[in-house]
Parts: sequence; C-alpha cells; structure tokens
Amino acid sequence: MTRISSQRLTRLENLAAPIIAGRWQREAAADIRLRRAAGDHATKLVTLILHGDPHVEEPLAIAWHRALSGLDLVEIPEAWLPARIRAKVIASLPGDTETDKFGNVLSSAPPWLLTLCMASIDGYVLGIDLPKDSEPSPEPGCDALDDMESWPDLPIGTLAAGGPVPELDLSALDALPDCFHALNCEEVIDLSGLLEKGEKNWSRRDRRRRKEIMAKLIRTSFPEGAHYWSR
Repeated sequence: MTRISSQRLTRLENLAAPIIAGRWQREAAADIRLRRAAGDHATKLVTLILHGDPHVEEPLAIAWHRALSGLDLVEIPEAWLPARIRAKVIASLPGDTETDKFGNVLSSAPPWLLTLCMASIDGYVLGIDLPKDSEPSPEPGCDALDDMESWPDLPIGTLAAGGPVPELDLSALDALPDCFHALNCEEVIDLSGLLEKGEKNWSRRDRRRRKEIMAKLIRTSFPEGAHYWSR
C-alpha cells in the first residue's frame, strides 16, 4: 500500500470511528430499552396470573384491576407500578434470578393468556422457555389482534373480541387473470412468499402483511367487499 493510500485509509477510519461507535451505542441503548420493557411486561403478566384470576371470556382489564385491588396498588401511577410489583410480588417468588421467577409462573399459564399478552416477546427477549402446548391456542378475533399490539402494556379485552377474522371467497379471482395489476412488484413477491410458506407457519407480521395486500387487491377488484378488510 502506498503512503498516500495509507493516509487516506487512516482518514477514512478516523471519520468512520465515531459513526460506528454511535451506531453501537444506539443499538445497545435500544437493547436495554427492549429488555426493560420485556421485564416490566413479564412482571405485570406474572402478577396478573397470580393475583388476577383471568378467564378467557372476561375482558383482561377486569382481571388486571382485580389483581391491583388485591395488592392495594390501584392508585399507583403506571410508571411506578413495575418497581412496586417487583418488590411486592416478584421478589418473594422461588427462583435464583428474575428470569427464573418469571419462567416458573409462565410455565403454568394457560396458552390463550400467553397468546393474548404476547408472552412470546418476553420469552424471546429475556430467554424464558415458554410451555409448548399440544393444543393450539384459539385464534384471536379481529379486535384482539389490535389489542395485542399494546405490548408492552397488557391487553384490555378478550382473545375472541371482534369475532373471527373473515375469510372471503376469492375463487372469482381465477376468472381475472390480470387482477394483480393493482399490486406492485414487492407486493406480488411478498404474497407469493406467504402462499409458499403456508398459513399455518405465518407469524403475526405475515398475517398483517397478507391483510394489507389483500385489502388493496379487494378494493380494486371487488369494491363491494372492501369493508371486510378495512377493520
């Protein structure tokens, strides 16, 4: 390497160093925030399980209020709740670490509750092994899907809220060979990938993406059915 090239490389490294360091700091800060959010959520979920007596047909907000009432924490501001619950509930649970304490409680939780509260995020972020139930949890309703996105807050409704997500009969699309003109290249590729992946393997993000694409397709080809996909 020539002297000039070496000097240029050094200057580039000097310029890049603070940029790279800043990126690592941002990523580290984001990771800390995510772990804190997952820990606070798991704290509330464990408290709900132990003190709220949640039922699948009852809005979760009722069970959560029941838990807070029993612990005399109803008047505590939301920002202070995780710390107060940790001291009052989590600290006395069996387990060497907080993660162990969470895992011991979540392992006995009903699958529908873990689904509704998006406990899988806590499990992934905190390294908690959630139970693998042989029977799948019931499918969330239309309104429940939106409610589940409240993480890291707890949902307030029921798993079946809004009723089943409607499935339209799209067989008529077979008679419209160019109906996909409404989709751009990226949407066609995403939809093809989803169909190849199979519905049983879809994540929540996959289902949301499919809903977005189909909404656009239905609005274009079947305007009278568009209201089903605007919910």
